[in-house]
Formats: sequence, C-alpha cells, structure tokens
Amino acid sequence: MQDQVKSFCQKYNLYKENEIQQIQLRHRFALVEAFDIQGGMRVLEIGCGQGDTTVVLADIVGDTGHVLALDIAASDYGAPLTLAQAHAQIQSSPLGKRISFHLETDFLTFHLLENIDVVVLSHSSWYFKSKEQLLQYFKRAKQLGVKLCFAEWDMAYTSLQQRSHFCAVSVLALY
Repeated sequence: MQDQVKSFCQKYNLYKENEIQQIQLRHRFALVEAFDIQGGMRVLEIGCGQGDTTVVLADIVGDTGHVLALDIAASDYGAPLTLAQAHAQIQSSPLGKRISFHLETDFLTFHLLENIDVVVLSHSSWYFKSKEQLLQYFKRAKQLGVKLCFAEWDMAYTSLQQRSHFCAVSVLALY
C-alpha cells in the first residue's frame, strides 16, 4: 500500500510532502478496494469534504470513469485548507477532469444528469443533522438502484494515538 500511495503522489503531483495526507490515502485506497470500485465506473460520492476519498475514487475509475462529488458544506469550510482550496488543487491535477465537485448541494434535491454505478459515503455520516436525514439519503440511493458503499470511523479507539481523533469526533457529536 505504501508503494501505491507513493506512486499516486508522484503521478498526480499531490500530497508529496504531506505525511498525514499520505496516511489518509493509504486508508482511502483500502476502503475503495473493499468497495470494489472498478475502472470506468460512474461514482456519486456524498460528503466529499476536501476530497480525501474523491481523489482515490478518481484514480481507480480512470479516464473512462467519473466521480460526482457532493457536499452540503460551503466552499469556505475546512482547515488547514478550505474545501474550495482543496478542490482547486485537485482540479488542477490530472485527476481534475475525472471529478465534478458540487458544494452547498443536498443529495435529496440534486438532479442527477448522468447514470451512476455506485454511491459512496465515506466518513461523512456524522455531519448529518439527524439519523432520519441520513436514512432519507440511504432511501434515495436505494431508489437509484445502485450499490451503496458506506464507511465510518469506529467510536472506540484501540490505541493512545487515536485518542485525539476520538475526542474531536466526540466534541463534534455533542455540538
């Protein structure tokens, strides 16, 4: 997996000096492999955020595939890069032509103009206002008649190194 990430960073000139992002990429590659995403697929990603999973999806679907990446957040959300800054960086890479980003976009009201092979929600369910809203998203995905791939962080950490992330998630859940 380490070689895959190194090759990705070189090929697309992304995240070369960002060790944290490279760790994230290793995780995202494992997810996309588990999701069985294939070349040529048309993927709808809900909750794309800064594009951590999006870039891996775009790499795997290749030049004949496409990733439609939605997020309800505004372009100025996020740190250390805002969503707009992160997306601009991705769009200027060779992956850019494989991805369409749509911010401030609710999947429930978004009019799909293309056929989709798979819907992906990767580490984004905690941003939903309620479990009922998340259920509505699942129901709409089911209506599309496509495969739904879902991943979320475990709320139980197993090593001390994971504690800070657990605390951040806990605070966000309370907020």
